[in-house]
Amino acid sequence: MLSACAASILMGVVPSAHADMSMPMVPNSSVGKAVNKPLPNSVLSAQFIDASGKPQTIAAQKGKTLLLVPYLTLCGDTCPFTTANMIKVQTQLNAAHARNVELIGIDVDPYRDNQARIAAYAKLIGANFQLWTETGKTTTPGFTKAELSAKNPVGHGGINANLQAFRDFFGWGVQVIPQSNPPATDWMAPYKPLSYDINHDDGFYVIDGKGTERFYSSGLPTFTGTISKTLATFMGSNTNVYTKPVYKDGWTPQGAISAIEYVTNVMY
Repeated sequence: MLSACAASILMGVVPSAHADMSMPMVPNSSVGKAVNKPLPNSVLSAQFIDASGKPQTIAAQKGKTLLLVPYLTLCGDTCPFTTANMIKVQTQLNAAHARNVELIGIDVDPYRDNQARIAAYAKLIGANFQLWTETGKTTTPGFTKAELSAKNPVGHGGINANLQAFRDFFGWGVQVIPQSNPPATDWMAPYKPLSYDINHDDGFYVIDGKGTERFYSSGLPTFTGTISKTLATFMGSNTNVYTKPVYKDGWTPQGAISAIEYVTNVMY
């Protein structure tokens, strides 16, 4: 029996020696890990609104490959770099005319982050991707005397059933923790001192068009470039231009692109 290669030659078709090299490969372990975990209905049907106030669910994105990241608008360390990386990823996808790929930020502070706030944040950063926040009741974040007296205080509240579904499935850690002393001041009017902060996991998560988690990275966002001056000031930085990598050895825009390529089997 002829091999496929020999048969092709007899038919006058010479296979390219590089044919398989153009196909997306599983990203290196330094980028993250490939998985195969179907999303449960609790995650697919979790209720959100986007920055325009439109209701959203993961289920409604069926057929699209999704890149999800956790964020909050009052994050004073990683989120400004996470969202800046997302802008770079979306810009590259736009340049490649990518179809059926959506980038979505999933809020982890729904008590404060209503539609008006995420809309203001989207405008502030020049977002070219989606920002969602959970709907429904969120319990009030706060601290008891006993919680504050702990060595590493963790508060209570901030519980939202829609966010909890994501926390349970993806294993996201989200904790209410005390603000710095002196407390940071909200970047959005009326510019009040903040009463709590949110400690949360970072990374990105890629979901295929069938609603299955296919890849994740749990690293911090490695970033070089420029972020919003307002957010840089909010973070206590004396510059908004980062010429050296922030959070070295974390996830990069190109790493996220390689994960999307692996899941979609398309090169961008």
